[in-house]
Amino acid sequence: MLAFMEHMRQLERLFEPWVAPLMRQRRMCQMILLAFVVISGGQLLGLRLWFCPFAELTGLPCPGCGLTRATLALGTGDWHASLRYHPFAAFFILVGCFAVIGAVAPTERVEKLALAVESFERRTRLPVIFLMLLVGFSLLRMLGFWYHPTNTVQTAPFWRSIIYNRASTNTTHTPQ
Repeated sequence: MLAFMEHMRQLERLFEPWVAPLMRQRRMCQMILLAFVVISGGQLLGLRLWFCPFAELTGLPCPGCGLTRATLALGTGDWHASLRYHPFAAFFILVGCFAVIGAVAPTERVEKLALAVESFERRTRLPVIFLMLLVGFSLLRMLGFWYHPTNTVQTAPFWRSIIYNRASTNTTHTPQ
């Protein structure tokens, strides 16, 4: 019974706000802002500055694959391409805006906004809803029901084993 109660407490953590606490961590918000500027700038210059370990190992897109391209497409007003790359880009942009506010706004204003955001997150249960939708989308994309980013690595260990197995089963025998 005690173990069950501990599991229930861990599940309750899924419902806790996470955008408001992020806003209150000024240094973390500044690092997120810097990373976004560097990665997006590199993408605009045609440089691949972000290597996803999940995609590199499995050859499959991770839950965040395509977010940079989707964000840049939104920046140019191309909603269709943005939705194709990653349908959650607009939500991540909104969270990014809150992180920018946390990075540069005066502390008392950040706290005031964070209280309102926290109240909204608790009322709507947005963190767990978002998590469930993101996991569902990621599974659909891994199964091939959504766009795959073009930079998934076909030489990743997972893909190498599939390619090897296909090659070994597609051998043709000529009768003698």
